[in-house]
Amino acid sequence: MRTFWIQTLGCKINQYESEQIATLLRSRGLLMSPDAHSADLHVINTCSVTMPAASKSRQTIRRTTSLPVLGNSDGFTNVENDRRTIVTGCWATSNRAEAVNMRGVDAVLGHHDDVAGELNRLLDHWLLNKSPLTSPSLPQSVGDDGSIIQSATAAGLTPNNSRPQNPLTVKQNIGIGTRRLPLLDQHQAGHQRAMLKVQDGCDAHCTYCIIPSLRSAVWSKPVGAAVEEARRLVQAGHQEIVLTGIFLGAYGQPTALRHRQPQGPNKSLAELVTALCTQVDGLRRLRFSSLEPGDLTPDLIAVMKSHRQVVPHFHLPLQSGSDAILRRMNRQYSRADFLRMIDQINVAFDRPAITTDIMVGFPGETDREFDQTLDVAERSGFIHIHAFSYSPRPGTAAARWKKNQIHGTVIDERIDRLSACAIANSLQFRTQFLNETVELLVEQPKQFDTLRHGRSERYFDVYFEDPTAQTGDAVQVKIDRITSKRTLGQKVEMGDLAVRGMV
Repeated sequence: MRTFWIQTLGCKINQYESEQIATLLRSRGLLMSPDAHSADLHVINTCSVTMPAASKSRQTIRRTTSLPVLGNSDGFTNVENDRRTIVTGCWATSNRAEAVNMRGVDAVLGHHDDVAGELNRLLDHWLLNKSPLTSPSLPQSVGDDGSIIQSATAAGLTPNNSRPQNPLTVKQNIGIGTRRLPLLDQHQAGHQRAMLKVQDGCDAHCTYCIIPSLRSAVWSKPVGAAVEEARRLVQAGHQEIVLTGIFLGAYGQPTALRHRQPQGPNKSLAELVTALCTQVDGLRRLRFSSLEPGDLTPDLIAVMKSHRQVVPHFHLPLQSGSDAILRRMNRQYSRADFLRMIDQINVAFDRPAITTDIMVGFPGETDREFDQTLDVAERSGFIHIHAFSYSPRPGTAAARWKKNQIHGTVIDERIDRLSACAIANSLQFRTQFLNETVELLVEQPKQFDTLRHGRSERYFDVYFEDPTAQTGDAVQVKIDRITSKRTLGQKVEMGDLAVRGMV
């Protein structure tokens, strides 16, 4: 039996798309290998968002293609122990020529290709003259008109009785990217949260970001396909779904540039939320990967409030609290816009948890401009801050501003201040729930930890003692102790809750 192994670098979108690739490969009769050494096919899903990420992608390819083959392999050709390697993802798109010429790489699939179609064509080529692979039902994907179609039809497969092209000759500039990869039936076994990618592409061109050069085609998954995929994920045991995209706020829009979007309120995201909450039985929680000030329309807020599945947790990337820096970043909001969004959320929801991303050391960032960022962080009450240093990315406008680079020690000190702010905010936020009972979805136990833990609706983990708790259980825990690092409590049985009138 032929096997595959997928190595994923980078963001959650890449993780999702690797799961799609795995779904397609399984539909062709391949099995996931228990380890990389024994796999017949390696797929390396690369990242290129920063130069360190690009470097790691190169290193991973070299390391993977140098792995020795263990045991007897069925292989993809008549040559014994001949393994195949496909490189895909963002680095495969930004550095295609380099990837093609790397030793041991058999094919490169970028975001400008029809990834599903080319994968199927390569499999047809490599499996030629081998025993046929049968699949009772190929996985479904989404067509350009919004219909759900079989991936084989979408890909325009070369028939098995025809001689396919050389595997290194990948069709260029199709522009379909990953959109025709199959819908998921599961996502990361053992995890209670499943990502549901509903949007791809960005053309907003923030000055530090390379993504618009790699994923420029803005595309949204039709509501019907998103509902079908959510049903499958819930049936597979995922009780919480996280809506995600390259620019989630552009869902239903032809562009991520707000000044070029059609006039009038965008109700597409609100309609998607309504459909998921009313048409997917068993969906316990719905969360958003990220939103910006222009995304939180009155319609969307009203829909969020009206469905119990929408959790009171919002990830709102700030990047900077300085208007001058935001303009140089080419972000589509101001400091006032962001603070207004925070106020809207606090008014609409009961004690919402708010998390964020902040870029530190953007070219020319002064102490005063950083202090403005810290001020917004304190006023917003972020319970978690993903603070990261600016990294110049060739191909972006900001990478040319070399005279204004910030020294590393300054960046470290600023990140430390943001981390201290988040720790203080988190402790103050979690203290509100002392002696309250919260619902948790039990996660896999952490190594060397005798306590079980689960994530609450408001994002923070709660630890409790119960050796009988199973991963995936929904449990009620009364919070009785809070420290700077942990929230702890005691499991409450449903009977106790009924006595107190809570259920």
